[in-house]
Amino acid sequence: MRNAQFVLIDRADEPETFTARGVVRCDAVSRSVGAIAASEAKIDSIPREIVILVNDQAGQTGTSDSDRMRNLFAAVGVHVAAIEQPPTARAMLDAAATWSRRVPGIVVVGGDGALNAVLPACGGQPVTLGALPRGTVNVWAREIGLPRRIDRAIGALGGGRVCMVDLGCARWIDSGHEQTFLLMAGVGFDGEVTRLVDRSLKRRVGLIAYGIASLAAYFRHEPYYADVEVDGVHARVRLTQLIVANCRMYGGDLPLAAQAEPADGWLDLWTLGPAPRWRHAARFFSIILNGADPGDRLLPRRARSIRVAADHAVAIQVDGDPVPEKSGPVEFTVRPSALRAWLPAQGAKAR
Repeated sequence: MRNAQFVLIDRADEPETFTARGVVRCDAVSRSVGAIAASEAKIDSIPREIVILVNDQAGQTGTSDSDRMRNLFAAVGVHVAAIEQPPTARAMLDAAATWSRRVPGIVVVGGDGALNAVLPACGGQPVTLGALPRGTVNVWAREIGLPRRIDRAIGALGGGRVCMVDLGCARWIDSGHEQTFLLMAGVGFDGEVTRLVDRSLKRRVGLIAYGIASLAAYFRHEPYYADVEVDGVHARVRLTQLIVANCRMYGGDLPLAAQAEPADGWLDLWTLGPAPRWRHAARFFSIILNGADPGDRLLPRRARSIRVAADHAVAIQVDGDPVPEKSGPVEFTVRPSALRAWLPAQGAKAR
């Protein structure tokens, strides 16, 4: 382990730039899709047989959709072998593990949490994972430009393609517990927000529940000191928030990690240091209005491995869901090209 000053480098100054990959002309919705398509990780065809796993806990999901989904997929040449409704995240994972050995594709109907639940069964396996967005925020759908309406989403998938994307992994050193993520992980304020969200209220009022939880976290969360090691380089920093991002979108339409791409073999880091609460509040509203924020750049912009040892227990979220409190340092790593992701046709609208 080395102790050194971090050198903060903008990607525009790096030898290998995203301009060279030809993706800078993609719009805000389809930029990640364009970046993945421009990579060499493209797979030729979509799966022609799938199983659908429905998360009934997600918003706007009902059993009456079953026949409609079968017919819509049949119209784009995809056979639905089965539709199951696992009652828990663990049951969702078990079902995905079983079906990953039987069919070439799995489609999850639900939100980002349901999608996250099946990642351990699909990552590193020759099964393609797709999604039909029925959650509260649907960050992955927004990231790839997948329409929310079920008929448009299936039509876009029918004209889409399969590409290899990266996964992130959070591992708690002391316990060895691991949790995979597709979108991002957060250490600090947003972890506190997800921990305070009332799940029953969330099902009833959606994003308003996050607003209420954010207000509560605003008054109770405190900055924390942490020893952080980024690709072998150590620094001690004081943080309010650290986001480890595999994708651009955050909390919906906010491209917080504006240069993150899910198929580049890196994790992007976004940091927020300590400041008076009123200043953080003003900054939060500025992010909502402007759609982007470079962060405080207390750490390098991207890494392949990040180890965080906070001085005290800090709330952590993974793909928008809280992680039960665990002691000791946590390490975030990237698993390049670990997931076969079913992406919609380019030009599809995420609305």
